[in-house]
Amino acid sequence: MRGHRQSPSVSLIALSFGVVSATLWSKGAGANTAEQEYTGVRLQLDNDLFAQGGRSDRDYTGGLAVTISGRSAQESVLSLDPLLRSLDRLTIGAGESGSIVRTARQLGVMAFTPQDITQAAPQLNDRPYASLLFVANGRLRVDPDKTSAWFTSFSVGVLGLPGAEQLQNAIHDIVGSERARGYDNQISAGGEPTARYTVARQKLWMSTATSRLDIKTTVQASVGYLTETSAAISIRAGRFSTPWWSFNPELADYLAAPAPIAEGSAARSDKFFFAGARVKARAYNVFLQGQFRHSEVRHSSSNVEPLIAEAWVGFTSQVGKADLSYTLNYQTREVRSGPAARDYAWGAVQIAFRF
Repeated sequence: MRGHRQSPSVSLIALSFGVVSATLWSKGAGANTAEQEYTGVRLQLDNDLFAQGGRSDRDYTGGLAVTISGRSAQESVLSLDPLLRSLDRLTIGAGESGSIVRTARQLGVMAFTPQDITQAAPQLNDRPYASLLFVANGRLRVDPDKTSAWFTSFSVGVLGLPGAEQLQNAIHDIVGSERARGYDNQISAGGEPTARYTVARQKLWMSTATSRLDIKTTVQASVGYLTETSAAISIRAGRFSTPWWSFNPELADYLAAPAPIAEGSAARSDKFFFAGARVKARAYNVFLQGQFRHSEVRHSSSNVEPLIAEAWVGFTSQVGKADLSYTLNYQTREVRSGPAARDYAWGAVQIAFRF
């Protein structure tokens, strides 16, 4: 529906952009010397076509992200790690002596569409078109007891750029789907900066000595373009050589999750299934409600679901130093009424190379 201007719950945006000029160009002082300069790279492609057999293209339409893991994430030009460390000191403290710290940075784009992508006119009662081009840094700090860990991330991006339309239509041209025609009506069309800060606390509850089963829980909170809290449980079972804290499907909201890549054993071929579930209490979603700039289609907070459930299942197989994964994701509806009030699913395909 066409909504009035709201004052979204994005108080972090003013803070982050106010101090980013002072920290963005600095290098990561105090970097963990135990971390290699590069530990791996991950390519992930999300698309609802991967979950619906090519029969769907709506809601979370898809995304593409590249993650580079290792000490270079702290030291590279325009790294957000200095700002992220400053925020972490205010929220979770500096950490204990003996903690393991791993870092990563991510570049990605994601897109959302209504059910009918062939209409150029605004569809006031369906989901808005929306897109985000973003960069993010992530830090994972494992406590000395190695049974609990903190994950934090900070993202900055631009809403409403035309690149998402071009990417989606390029994919549609390849697979023979209809072209999307309504991106002129997307959230913050023409471009608007946004940001998000995330904190997650992970706890290992069960792990077998033979590395055949891990069970962990995660409590997470974020403020910014997605403002929410969540609680999750995740399981992986099979054969794996990487530590429990290195596999984090529960950290991603849609695509964004610059989780570090841990070293594994090339001599041991990992093959495992994984599954999980999460409940979210969400206060604000920029992809539905818009931000400060005018948007042709947006939903009021009264029409956005405050409680959302999510579940996933997948499989990972190692080939040399590469991990190949497929994940099927399901999420309950985000909108209370109208054509957009529907559950939806999407698939994720990723390949991660460990150095």
